[in-house]
Amino acid sequence: MTFTEIAETFAQAPSGTDGFKAFGRSALQLMKTDPENAALYFVVGIAAQAYVFKYEDQGVDPELADKAKDTLVEFNQRLLSALSKGPAERLSAANSVAIDYEWNVREF
Repeated sequence: MTFTEIAETFAQAPSGTDGFKAFGRSALQLMKTDPENAALYFVVGIAAQAYVFKYEDQGVDPELADKAKDTLVEFNQRLLSALSKGPAERLSAANSVAIDYEWNVREF
């Protein structure tokens, strides 16, 4: 699968932890087949895993789940846009997503 396919599948999936788990696993697997873009896949794969670790064994308010999913979908869109650009732009996109995730995301 390509990152485009993985991102689209996640965007269409329900907002539960199963979707985050499948997305995270698939994104991290892409690191093996597309090592040139591993940083992009790693940052969103780890974010998805963090959501699963935090919420897998508990009920999640649907509003929070939807907001978390929307955040990851937005991150994916930024990375998808960067994939068609040069190495510096791809690295910048990965850095930007990592910074936003670490300092601005509170849901997961």
